[in-house]
Amino acid sequence: MQIRRISYLFSLSILINFSFAQNYKDSYLQGMQAIKFEKYDLAIEKFKESIKFNPQYPDAWFYLGKTYDHLNKVEETISAYRNLEKVKADYNIAIYYDIAKSYIELENLRSARIYIKRYLDRAPKTPKSEKLIHLALNRLNYIDISTELRASAPNTTEPTPIATLNSVSGDYMPQVNPTGTRLYFTSVRQGGFDFKDQNSAALDFGEDLYYSKLTNDQWSAPELLPQPINSKANDFGSSFTGDGQTMVYVRCDESGAMGSCDLYMTQLIGSKWSEPRNMGNVVNTKNWESQPTINTDGNRIIFTSIRPGGNGASDLYMIEKNQLGLWGVPQNLGSIVNTPLSENSPFLAADGKTLYFSSTGHPGMGGADIFYTVFENGKWSTPKNLGKPINSRGNDTNFSISASGNAYQASSRLDENNFDIFSVVLPDELKPKPTIIVQGVVSNSEDNKPLSALVLIEDLNSGELIATNKSNEETGEYLVVLPAGRDYSVSANAEGFFFYSQSFELPTDATYAEITNDIPLEPIKKGTKVVLNNIFFEIGKAELKPISYVELNKAVTLMKNNKSMVIEVGGHTDSQGADAANLSLSQKRAQSVVEYMVLAGIERERLIAKGYGETVAIADNNTKEGRAKNRRTEFVIVEF
Repeated sequence: MQIRRISYLFSLSILINFSFAQNYKDSYLQGMQAIKFEKYDLAIEKFKESIKFNPQYPDAWFYLGKTYDHLNKVEETISAYRNLEKVKADYNIAIYYDIAKSYIELENLRSARIYIKRYLDRAPKTPKSEKLIHLALNRLNYIDISTELRASAPNTTEPTPIATLNSVSGDYMPQVNPTGTRLYFTSVRQGGFDFKDQNSAALDFGEDLYYSKLTNDQWSAPELLPQPINSKANDFGSSFTGDGQTMVYVRCDESGAMGSCDLYMTQLIGSKWSEPRNMGNVVNTKNWESQPTINTDGNRIIFTSIRPGGNGASDLYMIEKNQLGLWGVPQNLGSIVNTPLSENSPFLAADGKTLYFSSTGHPGMGGADIFYTVFENGKWSTPKNLGKPINSRGNDTNFSISASGNAYQASSRLDENNFDIFSVVLPDELKPKPTIIVQGVVSNSEDNKPLSALVLIEDLNSGELIATNKSNEETGEYLVVLPAGRDYSVSANAEGFFFYSQSFELPTDATYAEITNDIPLEPIKKGTKVVLNNIFFEIGKAELKPISYVELNKAVTLMKNNKSMVIEVGGHTDSQGADAANLSLSQKRAQSVVEYMVLAGIERERLIAKGYGETVAIADNNTKEGRAKNRRTEFVIVEF
């Protein structure tokens, strides 16, 4: 009987152990099956059940932590992985990186550093480990520098939410125009081209584009941008050229598009926007392209993409127009700007060199922070954090600044599940380089009717064509942005009219200014007289300065396009000096212009040099400004 009892107890023990093993493994397998069907709450329940049966089962602890990490439940992630560490410390050393990442989100940088170091000390030096090692080194650098940043004093005042722009829904991606008088932004508020599906949040009615006007230092109630810009699809992330006549933005889930979200362009023709055009498969991919910023001249775009081959989850890319006026292949901004994590929401300032963007990879205050970098000598500078309180514990993104320095951003600091738009006071040392805004109306000098003219911006010294704009065909309005540090020629050309040019000398220490410069173009006909503003001579001499060549080449082109035109080149001086000397100098200067144009291919018989000295003044010779106007070169059409 004793033998039979022992045999019975042994069999019972085996049965219990078998049942025990089957219970915790069955629960684990059910958890894995739940993950497969994205039923994460059920997966957590089953992994916990497996651990209850067998607290020493490492697989269940690992996938419990992995599921919590996927759901961004940081405290639970840490707890699960640290329990796994106790059960089997070498089960998967990648958990140490995930623990550190979770501690960063909890702003426990000290514990995060311990676990990052723990991972780096144990990580195998194999090709398959290289990516995670890069991430870990990035996080170690983040922890060390962020500790200093968070201990630093605020460098400006607290950003202020803009009540007239914000709603109960998400409001983000502010983009201010160069003059600071219009603010464009994206909102998912109700009242636009509302669209909701089964995945839409309660207050998410689909992304639409809005704008507001600044009047008496107050932003007006937002207005919805019209069709065809907005649609039933998600339309967001608008960015405009300086003159507001070219727009690039994002549209998602459009039939025939390249990917889930693509970049689109549209033009303001008179008072109406053209049908938005997908930028095509040179720019867009089957992946996600988003958040564009276009420079004021309209020849460079920087945007966010998750296309393969980047440095992290999302990277910043740049495209530029080629010599044919077509957009080239996107180029990654490189590892100075892009990190193994995410870079987003770029904004190119009016100077064309200063780029503001948000990042979770560069050291910051928590969540996404705003940084800036400057493109100089062919490369981007090391990004600098804008500091606090511009950056906060929330997600701070979509920074935008006018040419005069009025700044805006989107932030989740008030509600971690929602974004609002804030006005920002940016410290001077973090502002872009100064720019000058030149704006006005191009018109017919005879009847003052607006003209659609080609507006060219050229470097006055090198002759480099910097940008090509157009004045609006209905209003004649134009606007150009000139960064400090160069000398410019701004010219307007329209068929049937004599060109007009004006020079702007902007030293590196120039300050922001807005210049109104209306341009009345003279019709090409016999008797038309125009002043060539950008022809310069050595003081007291008849030698042309090289900066005159840009203007003279325009005159040469004009005469080659109008074969019957005969021009009198008139030289004029101020009243300083002897009358006879001034007359002689003006004649020699007029002759110098003629000789240049002859060498450039214009027949000599079509050019007449005539010096007038000081006899035909157009301004007061008693002032410095008046004498400068009197020292001029005029063209008169004597035959056409």
